[in-house]
Amino acid sequence: MGPERRTSRASDAEPAVTTTPGTAPLHEIADRSAPARTAPPLFGGRAGVWLQRAADAFAGRASAPEGADAVASAAVVVGAPPEATLPAPAQTVPIGSAPARRSPAPSAVPDAPAAVAWRTTSRRPAEVLLTVVYAVVGFAGVLVVVASAPVWRNAAPAWRLTVPGIPHPPDGSIPAAMLFIGGLVAMWIGWAGMVGRADRLPGSPRLRLVVAAVVLALWAVPPVLGTPILSNDVYSYAAQGEMATRGMDPTSVGPYALSRGPFLNAVDPIWRDAPAPYGPVAITLSAWAVDLTGNSPAGAVWAMRGVAVAGVAMTAVGVVLLARRHRVPAASALIAGVAGPLVLLHMIGGSHNDALMMGLLTLGMAAFSAHRRVLSVVLVVLAVAVKLPAAVALAFIGWNWRRSGGAPPAERVASTVGVGAGAGALLLVLSAAGGIGFGWLTALSNTGSITSTFSVSTKLGLVAADVGRLAGLGVAEGTWVSVFRLLGLLVAAAICAWLLIRSPRIGVVRAVGMALVVSVLLGPVVWPWYLPAGLALLAASGLGRWRPTFLVVVMAASTFVWPTSVNPVQSLTGVGHILGLGFLALVALVALAAQHLALRTARWRADRLARQQVTLAARQRWLGT
Repeated sequence: MGPERRTSRASDAEPAVTTTPGTAPLHEIADRSAPARTAPPLFGGRAGVWLQRAADAFAGRASAPEGADAVASAAVVVGAPPEATLPAPAQTVPIGSAPARRSPAPSAVPDAPAAVAWRTTSRRPAEVLLTVVYAVVGFAGVLVVVASAPVWRNAAPAWRLTVPGIPHPPDGSIPAAMLFIGGLVAMWIGWAGMVGRADRLPGSPRLRLVVAAVVLALWAVPPVLGTPILSNDVYSYAAQGEMATRGMDPTSVGPYALSRGPFLNAVDPIWRDAPAPYGPVAITLSAWAVDLTGNSPAGAVWAMRGVAVAGVAMTAVGVVLLARRHRVPAASALIAGVAGPLVLLHMIGGSHNDALMMGLLTLGMAAFSAHRRVLSVVLVVLAVAVKLPAAVALAFIGWNWRRSGGAPPAERVASTVGVGAGAGALLLVLSAAGGIGFGWLTALSNTGSITSTFSVSTKLGLVAADVGRLAGLGVAEGTWVSVFRLLGLLVAAAICAWLLIRSPRIGVVRAVGMALVVSVLLGPVVWPWYLPAGLALLAASGLGRWRPTFLVVVMAASTFVWPTSVNPVQSLTGVGHILGLGFLALVALVALAAQHLALRTARWRADRLARQQVTLAARQRWLGT
């Protein structure tokens, strides 16, 4: 006789159960969930409900899901793809036996899987509507920020984006500042919401990517049409381009060499005597911008805006390519890495050369991930020829040139030296073609004269100088600052060396992103536009469970600069460094709290999912009778 058929009665022997990797069988879930345990909310009452909903939205969900959505939402909190934790249906028929015929379900009890599918389908309009709301809120925030931001008082007259009812005085005002803050908060809400929802919209991954690209393009419209905001660097780029068209070397002398004229007048006074810290590609593009606009200061600034937009577009392409290589949802990577407030307000709004460096660097890392090593070196060298910090990636490319986890250290060192030599030769050619020297390699140190940025090492040096002054030590403030800056650079170098050695296991793209971020945060000067290049690579390689920290860091960094000069607020000169350290400590605490809240929310959802699975298993067994 053939094997006896079995049904899924509760009185039968323990049935065979299949599961997907990382998902416990239903009978194990039942054992763990008896009695059912529920993680209590952080706060009680109606306020607790709203706080829980805010935590859900921050982690990627707008409200508490049900059924199969609970699995996906719990996965999103900890950074895993939603599909990674979807449980497989329990099999109650041993191998070799024919499947049992299910008895018709009584009309009083609906089929549980069908009910779950119905709930999931019914949520689609709400998912789409909430995504539209986040996109509109983010656009409104960007528009208000751009329209309310003041214009540099020395800038050449030019058209600017205005909105009726939003003041835009040249030097700012209290109402404009309040609107600016409100717009920035709206940007945070829209961006954080889109990060959580971009890869969970109905439809195919390609459709989600199209939606993310449309949202990015929509949010980029106001900063593209607005005047330069939050920085005056673009006026220095135009002056450097004017110098290059007159046969001067902007990397050896500052814009003061122009003597007079609208180009020099528009440059921030603190940078008028500083040589350009930008490479031959950046200087050449600045000269072309001046030539193409007929030596018009305002026209050259708009042309540099086009260069920045091109850099952001290249970054978007590179992030999508890297995300697909790393099996990361491309839509969420695009929103997180390219559509954030740092990119929109500083890379596009400020028209920084860092946008072009970021685009070339991202494409170079995408080429390396696609095993096109020579192309990757060329693209990264072009990024270095825009700005020097991109050279960090060359060390990682050389170290992983063979792409073999077991390559001996001597071979890795040799390949790194070879890549460095080839990159140096290419930089020589580019510098000669651009008609500039190598002063740009050391000119970056000129930015060290600024001590008002949110640099940890600089702030600690200023605090140490205050303590030394109170203790009666005869050490100058500049000495304290230099010592702590050196210590910060040494710590950053040690971390980068560790990342280099571990990069075959960590992943080259992720390691480069981490090295760039660490180099900025522990560097002597921290400007917000220094961070997006590293953050874009981290978003493309997968944020995982560190998504809450990523969101907090980006939001906090977007508040580091207020319009429009680098000069500190005079009334806070004596205590600015103490307030800065306090702000950085607050950011760290908020990031830790966000991580804790996200993990707590994930556990709460997992417990609720366990109870739902127990109920679902009981219904399946009852329906099989």
